[in-house]
Parts: sequence; structure tokens; C-alpha cells
Amino acid sequence: MKIYSLFFLLPLLFLFNAREQPDADFCASNYFREAFFQENPGLRDVFELTEKAYAEYLSKGIPTRGQQLPFVLPVVVHIIHDNGAENISDALVLQGIQHLNEAFANTGYYDQATGVNTQIQFCLAQRDPDGNATTGINRVQSPLTELDYTTQDLALKDLIRWDPLRYINIWLVREICNNNGCAVAGYAYFPAAHGGAKDGIVMEAKWFGSSNGNSGVQIHEMGHYLGLYHTFEGGCANDDCLADGDRVCDTPPDESTVPVPCGGSVNSCTTDTQSGFATDQPDMYWNYMDYGDWDCYSAFTQGQADRMAWHIDNVRYSLLDSDGCQDPCLSALTAGFSSSANLIDIGTTVNFTNTSTNASSYQWLLDGVPVGNGVNASYTFNNLGTFIVTLETTNADPNCFDSVQDTIEVICPVVASFEPTNLFPAPGEIVNFANNSSGGTDFNWSVNGVAVANTQSFSYVFPSEGAYTICLDVDNGLCNDQYCQLIFAFTQQSDCEIRVHQNDRKRRYF
Repeated sequence: MKIYSLFFLLPLLFLFNAREQPDADFCASNYFREAFFQENPGLRDVFELTEKAYAEYLSKGIPTRGQQLPFVLPVVVHIIHDNGAENISDALVLQGIQHLNEAFANTGYYDQATGVNTQIQFCLAQRDPDGNATTGINRVQSPLTELDYTTQDLALKDLIRWDPLRYINIWLVREICNNNGCAVAGYAYFPAAHGGAKDGIVMEAKWFGSSNGNSGVQIHEMGHYLGLYHTFEGGCANDDCLADGDRVCDTPPDESTVPVPCGGSVNSCTTDTQSGFATDQPDMYWNYMDYGDWDCYSAFTQGQADRMAWHIDNVRYSLLDSDGCQDPCLSALTAGFSSSANLIDIGTTVNFTNTSTNASSYQWLLDGVPVGNGVNASYTFNNLGTFIVTLETTNADPNCFDSVQDTIEVICPVVASFEPTNLFPAPGEIVNFANNSSGGTDFNWSVNGVAVANTQSFSYVFPSEGAYTICLDVDNGLCNDQYCQLIFAFTQQSDCEIRVHQNDRKRRYF
């Protein structure tokens, strides 16, 4: 069972500076992270559980759903505007999604022989949360397009939000500011926020799809959304590449946030060889998770791709079950059926009457196993237990599907019971056992575990004093029941009287 979705309580915020206002200290992620830890000190350890789980995965090779690659994740873009230039066209949104996919696939403009295909792709949602057709683009007019991210983040997202368990929400605004100015281009919440009210990506609309370089903003923020740190996270510390820095072993240590000209070189750390690099390496300023010139961006490493895939598979895995990328159903149908009975004796046949509407194909399943494809169905239940009956329906539209379930409980009608003529016979005395059982056809009597008869009623002579366990097993061919009674045989009763309450069958000595 996946355990990591419980970490939605922990918002890890990553901010990305707008390059028009370069600054050596323009990322507020540490501020937000530490402030939240101070308010919720126990959650620091909770967050680290995800990191420990990923390190264990790398060290032990625990399998993920990697065979399902490439992952395709649904995206919805909410344009928050005030009728200004931030209300970008659908064409620019489509261009921005294309740039995102090309970067993650390492193709086209972004294939500069520096990165890998991450096997992660994105689609603009084709279905909204209600299953209706959508372009995956929403427009909401609001003054919150001038966003103070320190106080208005939740208010922005409360304007419009699609289920963050099923969609990657991206909000586009005009400006992202705080009391010190508007130097931020975008921010995202880490996978620990999955499914929470603040989960998703916020960025300035002017960067989205406006050029290959400018689209580096959504590429960078999507990396955060899928679990990547900045390449300069933690500076030069590199004793353990799974615990230090950005916790990716094939990105060299880096402590610089100064943009480097494309084709240039900088080496801010000399600790590369401490965790696997054969020689000291230059800073990877062309990496999407660095603060280099956006026009230089061209690479996710294999280690980063693996880390993102793990977080999809183990934290954000509900996105994989979303139908957001599927074409909408244009001929809606409703699955339904009635059951002739729900609580039945074993061996009973239950009839299932189809009440579906606008469906043309049917599949009946019992506990997930197909048992028929007719319009109606019937099934004879020859085993005890609780069973789930499912009807799956489709029609001529391949994008239409519905299912419904009912529960059948199967019980055993057999009840074993008998009444002895004497609970305390003398040795040699015959005791008759009247069979009061119901629902059975076969009867087997035993004395102290030894079979003695298979008649409906039974008589027994107790050969000597002692305790005897008399049992009756009753069977109807499909199920059975057993009833046992303890009988005491005594040789001499002259010195005491034994009285027995025949109703509660408790012995009392006087």
C-alpha cells in the first residue's frame, strides 16, 4: 500500500526569480520551509520519510511501475487576469505545454546533447472533473492577478481549483510580488503537498510559451512539483549524494546562483569526488533546476528523471489513475442492475436484472472475475462468504464507460442440534439422542472423536464412568454445522444427589 500521500500536510514552496531582476538571494523556499517547520516541528521528520524511502529504493532497487513509462499527467491551466496582457491566448498555452513536453522528452530545441528523456509527458486536460469536454484552459477575472505570494496564495487558488489528486493545477498571473518587490517568476509546491488546497504551480503568464527560453520557468517549476531540488540546494556538502545537496548523484555540487553565459564555465565547489565523480566537475548551469540563463537550459539528468518518476509512482500516483487525459464521453450512459436477493442460503441462484441506460455492451464480474456478458445474469452461489457483483457497461462511444456494484452475502442454513434423555447416566445405561437439527441431509455422530453412527437419531450405551463428548455433524452437501454435548457417566449416586437444570445444562452438586 502506498503510504506517502499522507504528506499533503507539508507544503514545501519553491520560488523562481524573474530574470529581469537578478538577485543573488532571490529564492524564498528556505524561508517558507523553515517557517512551516517552526509552526509544525513534527512534520520535519515526516518529510524526511519520503527522502529515506527514495534512498532505500535506490539502494535496494525496489521496483516501481516503471514498466508503465512514459507517464502522462493531466494539466489544467487557470489564467487569472484583469483583462490585461496576462490574459494570454490559447495558442500560447498550447505552445507552453509543447515546450514542457519537449524539454521533458529532450527533443527539438531542448536536445543539446546534455540531457535525457525523462519518460514523463503532460497533456492539457480533455475531461473536466465532471467528465465533460474541456480545453484544459480556464479564465477567471480577478485583481489577484497582482499576487502577493506571502499572503494571497490560498486566496488565488480558491478562485478556481480542479481536484489536485487528479490534475496538475497551473495558475497564471500578471505579477508575483512581496513587500520587497516583484522579482519572482514562479513557484511550486513539492510532492509532499499532494492533494492539498495549495498544491500546484503559480507563474507569471508572460513567460508561459512566449519563447523556448522563457518556458524554462514552467519546466523548472514542474521539476519542483515532481520532487526536484535546486542544483545548488545545500551548497557544496557532498559526503552522501543521496542525503546532501539536491539528493541526486549525477548533478555535481553547486553553491552559485549567479547566471552564467551560455557556453561559459564556472566551478563553485571542489567536493565532487566525495560521492562518486571521478574528477571535479563544472557547475551544471544548463540544468533546468539551476538558476542559469534560461536560454541555456537544456537538461534533466538521469538521476533527476529517476527521482521524478519515483515521486510520481509513490507520492503523486493518483495522477496516473486520472481520466483527465482521456477524450470525453459524448454519449453518456448509466450502469445499473437489481438483485433478486442479497442475503441467501448457500446453493441459491440469484438473478441480476440490468437497468442500465444507453449501454450496449455488458460485462458481469464476481469479485473481479468475469462471469458473463449478457444483458442480464444469474449466478448460483455454492460458497460461503460475501461477494461483490459488478456490472461494467460501454456503448458505441469508446470513451464512455460506467460500472455499478452490489453485495451478496451467502450463509449456511444448516443448524446442528440434539437433546439427550440423560446427561448423567450410569455405566451400561442407554441414552437416546433426539436430533433437532435443521437444513441438513447427512448426519454423523461421534463419541470422544470416534465416528459411531450416521443415522438421523442416535442411541449410545456408556460402557464405564467418565466424561464423554458426543458430537453431531450435519451436512447438506454444500456446508455443515456441528453441535457437541458433554455427558457424565457415574457408577454410584447413593451419597449425593445430582440435580440438573435441563434448560441451561449446568451441573449442581448437593
